[in-house]
Amino acid sequence: MPTQHGRALCEFIDASPTAFHAVDSAEAMLKAWGGQRLSEKEVWDLQPQQLYYLVRDDASLIAFRLGTAPLATAGFLLAGAHTDAPGLRARIDKAVAAKGLERVAVEVYGGPINATWLDRPLSLAGRVLLQAAAGRVVSRLVNFSRPLAIIPNLAIHLNRDLNKGFEYPMHTAMLPLVAANGAAPAGEGVQGSWLLSALARELAVDPAAILSAELTFYEAAPSVIFGEHDELLAASRIDNLEGCHAILSAFCACRATAHTQVAVLFDNEEIGSTSTRGANSALLRDVLERIVLAQASTAQDFYRAAASSLLLSVDGAQAFHPGYADKFDPDYAPVLNKGPAIKLNANIRYATEAKGEAYIRSLCTRHQLPCQRFVMRADLSPGSTIGPMTSANTGIRTIDIGLPMLAMHSVRETAGTVDHDSLIALLQAAYMEGPAVAD
Repeated sequence: MPTQHGRALCEFIDASPTAFHAVDSAEAMLKAWGGQRLSEKEVWDLQPQQLYYLVRDDASLIAFRLGTAPLATAGFLLAGAHTDAPGLRARIDKAVAAKGLERVAVEVYGGPINATWLDRPLSLAGRVLLQAAAGRVVSRLVNFSRPLAIIPNLAIHLNRDLNKGFEYPMHTAMLPLVAANGAAPAGEGVQGSWLLSALARELAVDPAAILSAELTFYEAAPSVIFGEHDELLAASRIDNLEGCHAILSAFCACRATAHTQVAVLFDNEEIGSTSTRGANSALLRDVLERIVLAQASTAQDFYRAAASSLLLSVDGAQAFHPGYADKFDPDYAPVLNKGPAIKLNANIRYATEAKGEAYIRSLCTRHQLPCQRFVMRADLSPGSTIGPMTSANTGIRTIDIGLPMLAMHSVRETAGTVDHDSLIALLQAAYMEGPAVAD
């Protein structure tokens, strides 16, 4: 089976252990295609057919390619995903020591499958805020890129119920072990920070210059492609770096059209999106309005443009799992490598409605692309996406689609490489055709 984009996805995921690194990877792709960075603090002078992008707080990004027709009538074709993933956030200022074993205190970010984080080498990455000259504060990315820690399980001899649904105490059992014996500070309980010293060495700065940091542990092992025909991909953060990579790959490969093409990468989806860099903020609406106004248009033209636009919310879908067949509605269970899934929910946990589904099915039919439908069992409630809140905040019709995957929110998820190729092709077709066919 083809893996045209599969290995590029592996490289993108491995280079993007945090939302900050994902945006950095995205910016590199956009620069390679001639993208020009904008500042939210400056006046925008925008030219038709030019590719622009902006970054907010290092973790969210919006890119757009201006169309050749007035926005009030041609509208936007948007695709959006999120840069963050569930995991363990490090507390940098203190370590926890007992009998010479030093561990790093953590907080849980989002909803990871806790047990999958145990007994595997972990590394650490994120951003650090440093004191610079003249009172300035600068932000730097950091990625240790090597195993630093492990969260050891309790031997089954000490807990015979370990395989019977054991719940791990987050505050005590899920702390990564980073040092032992002579490498750890003396004493018991809360100690000075091993992590602060390690950061200073990695960045070649004085520890006193480190003002703050947002750091996340991640699995140190790289992504892998496997299967008889290289048809499967196992990696961390497929949810939702796969969506980010698919959108960027399709967006960058397109040429300018009458409508304006937009790629949106939000942060903080896994914790509700209510932040200045999340989907439940004014970020996207403000940027779209500024694009319209930069064309010497009126505020009314923005509302006309929104009514003429379409947004594809791209996030993972639950793929059929043969070991847990009873968790799926058999008529709406996407299968790996059978195409992207249209995500539907009567309670609008997904934003797709009838016109949106018809748009995707028609697009796939005309371009000979596979697609599936995902609906959760009637007695189970699905998660949500950036779709419903983005639709509500902008007034733009939104469709939720996604790549089927196994073990969503595990430290290592599994998806189909063929599906990734198909999703990119679907997004590229949508970017080129635009929103008009959804009327």
